[in-house]
Amino acid sequence: MAIFSGIKKLLAKAHQRKLSRREDGIAIISVVILLAVLGANTADFAYNARIDYTSAINARNDLQAHYLARSAINLSKLLLKVQSKFIDPNRKYLGGMDLQIADYAPMMMTAFNSKEGAEMLGSILGLESKGIKGLGVEVGSFDLKMESLDGKINLNCGGGANTGSPVVTRFAAQLAALMLPQRYNRIFEQPDENGQYATRLEVMRAIIDWADQDTVMFGSTAAEDYRYNARKDKYENKNQYFDTVGELRMVKGVGEDFLSAFGKSFTVYGDCKVNVNLADVRIITALIIQYAATPNDPALQFRNLALLSRYVIAIRSMMGGFNDFKTLVQAIENPTAQLGVASAVDAVTSGGSSQQPTGLPPVTGVKMNQKKLQEAVVIGGPRRIWKITAEATVGRIKKRIIAVWDTKFISSQARRHNFGPGAFLFWREE
Repeated sequence: MAIFSGIKKLLAKAHQRKLSRREDGIAIISVVILLAVLGANTADFAYNARIDYTSAINARNDLQAHYLARSAINLSKLLLKVQSKFIDPNRKYLGGMDLQIADYAPMMMTAFNSKEGAEMLGSILGLESKGIKGLGVEVGSFDLKMESLDGKINLNCGGGANTGSPVVTRFAAQLAALMLPQRYNRIFEQPDENGQYATRLEVMRAIIDWADQDTVMFGSTAAEDYRYNARKDKYENKNQYFDTVGELRMVKGVGEDFLSAFGKSFTVYGDCKVNVNLADVRIITALIIQYAATPNDPALQFRNLALLSRYVIAIRSMMGGFNDFKTLVQAIENPTAQLGVASAVDAVTSGGSSQQPTGLPPVTGVKMNQKKLQEAVVIGGPRRIWKITAEATVGRIKKRIIAVWDTKFISSQARRHNFGPGAFLFWREE
């Protein structure tokens, strides 16, 4: 307003007396300058106002997305509670089927994501969803993924103070068996970024020596000397448990090729027994190598072994998971016959015909040391470690929470001690 008042006074003076041509030009220039300044100030004010408004919207959306993701995490805990209280104790009524409610988590989240999703799920269950509070969020959306880590190899089974325990010995043999197939030769025939070569034995020892608490090389009387302090970025051997799988990059002989081949088979949480209903092809192969009754069995040749592992996975899939240890052993020792049984079971449950799949060529089974194998694996049953990923979107804001939940861990915090087993071992927000 002050600028407009100044312009008005200037024009009034110009009318009171006759301006010279020079003065007339100066007045016009002054008006133009004032209008330019006024326009710049107005544009700057509008820009700042828009930035403040957008920042406020983003801050609101960020907060909403955060709590939507937290809600998804809480819903995952509810699903796991339903699993432990109602499904796991009543497996005998399900024919021994390894039913996991977490497998249906993405579908169940549709009931909370939108009113339409709630109505759709309600129609499937025969319920009226309109009167149920909490179903269908008004703003944004979220998703939930749950993955059990019980089928992976726990790197920390080689750590701790008791390096001579049967658990550590079994873990060492498991690592050796995992790396043994010929297809991985190239990983150990190439130098690492420091120009050093490492054999399978050296990598196995280095992984265990990183996590154990002594300074003696595993399986030897020599001192640990991996020369980590001679590298460009110097550091010392940790001699303590792994915090993440990515920490393997600091271990001698482990590079990106190694992690690409085996990284998805490792975890740093849970027990030291692998749940074979969740194990991948690499781990199934390692178990067969490790617990074969005859180490020089001709059926352990790479081609047959790779095919046998695929048979075991196929049988497991068709049966909905191995119900007991006997079916696992039969799948390894007599896969062709067991695949026919699995096909028949699958046909009965699906209402189809019992035709054996034709996608796999003939294979030779491997006789197993059943006693030792049974000591090292878990067949189905309740799952312990869960990786939970919750993603929420509100406007342009996306939030992700990655957490690891241990169903057996009892928190040492006084306020949570009476809540029973179950606690988060890892939590990261992105």
